[in-house]
Amino acid sequence: MELPLIPGRECGPCVECCRFIPLDLPELSKPTGRLCGYCVDGAGCSVHAVRPQTCRTWFCVWRVVELDTAWRPDVSGIIVRPDGLLTGEMTLYVVRRTEFLRSDLLFDTVAQWLGEGLRIAISVPGPVGTLPVRADVTEFLLPAVGAGDEAGFVARVEAVLASLDAHEFEADGIEERYSVV
Repeated sequence: MELPLIPGRECGPCVECCRFIPLDLPELSKPTGRLCGYCVDGAGCSVHAVRPQTCRTWFCVWRVVELDTAWRPDVSGIIVRPDGLLTGEMTLYVVRRTEFLRSDLLFDTVAQWLGEGLRIAISVPGPVGTLPVRADVTEFLLPAVGAGDEAGFVARVEAVLASLDAHEFEADGIEERYSVV
């Protein structure tokens, strides 16, 4: 999905999509949760000039929407997936539990999105090589957001994460393969 990028906003040392987004392409195949073999942790792609088209066009929402720097995935622990931008759904792919999950910024942003009529989903990765799981949490979060209850919001987010963590994860079936030239 090609979306316009915010000028001057770069991934920097963030490589979370290179770690947590599964790829199964002819030239590059890597399971969920494993850092791409072409990625240098904290520095980025070592084959940037010849990377696959998917890697050229897929960006997290932090790169395409005006969000605070605290939302950058390596800082927040959340990759906001772009997949639902055109359909009105924001998926918070929680790849690491950080204090950001308890922040006013998360609460305020989710409240704003809900107020704009967007749906909210939360997703988590399982063990390396398994598909992530997700749940639409819009209706579950609305009572806390509507009441301005940040503590209740955090408790609901934590309950969703605990429930997703207990899910039986399915193997992604992806075998690593690197052939970018």
